[in-house]
Amino acid sequence: MDLPARIGRYDVQRVLGEGAMGRVLLARDAVLGRQVALKVLRDDLGLPADVKARLVEQLRREARAAAAVSHPGMVTLHDMGDDERAGLFLVFELIDGPTLRDRIARGGPLPPAEVGAMARALGGALTHAHGAGVLHRDVKPGNVMLGKTGAKLTDLGIAGLQGKGAPVMGTPAYGAPEAMSSGAFSAYSDQYSLAATLYEALTGVKPFEGDRALSVTSRVLFHRALAERPRDRFGSCEMFATLLADELEGRNEKSLVTPMPPSSIVPRATRRWQNSAALAGIGVIVALVVAGRLQGDDEGVSLRSVAVSFAAAAGTAKAALKASTATPTAPPIATSQADAGADH
Repeated sequence: MDLPARIGRYDVQRVLGEGAMGRVLLARDAVLGRQVALKVLRDDLGLPADVKARLVEQLRREARAAAAVSHPGMVTLHDMGDDERAGLFLVFELIDGPTLRDRIARGGPLPPAEVGAMARALGGALTHAHGAGVLHRDVKPGNVMLGKTGAKLTDLGIAGLQGKGAPVMGTPAYGAPEAMSSGAFSAYSDQYSLAATLYEALTGVKPFEGDRALSVTSRVLFHRALAERPRDRFGSCEMFATLLADELEGRNEKSLVTPMPPSSIVPRATRRWQNSAALAGIGVIVALVVAGRLQGDDEGVSLRSVAVSFAAAAGTAKAALKASTATPTAPPIATSQADAGADH
């Protein structure tokens, strides 16, 4: 691969990485004397003119999106230019660190505290971008850089200003269902992708492949952010990220202050029995009152008779429920002594 010695005012040093269509180069700004990451289109693909034109427009879209947002959790765009040989190029700050994808591949799951700090940085960056009308559209571990100052989102290549359109792309493993099926990108689809990315950072696997390492609260947070319907997710990426970070840092007592309704922690079968018993009791009381009146008893029925009848009705309701929910008894299975102590 023949690299140009200079692109614009930047002295090219070496290739940092490349994707299907683009290449990122390490370069030195000859004017400011700093190292930068210079992004250009690959010149070794022999692309037709119309395809290359679309890719150039994609680079311009990335530049416009990056210029519209400035946040510590986003890689900063320094410059854009057009070189006679290399064509359109973008100049970004250089992040001295690996991508999240490389970090997971080399070392497995990240410590919870580190994932918490990452959640705050990326969630804040995305919510800031959404406030400026910019969607990322492709949040994933490969687009998260882990620098000395924290995590930063990069590659706004398919990002776009809301309402101005962008190619229906993204990465299926991290894309929201509505975005992958119909191109319905939104702040909620970015939230889904963020949740999938953070989930993998915390567990080492993609969502739904396993969650035994997560606390109950973490699972609840992830399941909501990864909900199939956008309206069932959190109000913003920052809201989800803050709650998750608080949980990972052991501070969720103050963040998750909404008490769980008692009905949600009572087993469903128990609630059904309680409801049945209550209805039966009300029916008994009404029947006894009516019977007392028909018999001309001015004092009505006694409290004792009501209590006795209510207890009998409740017992009947409980027995009926037990019969309706009972499962057939399976034939006994012969097990060895070793099997009897196994952890099922």
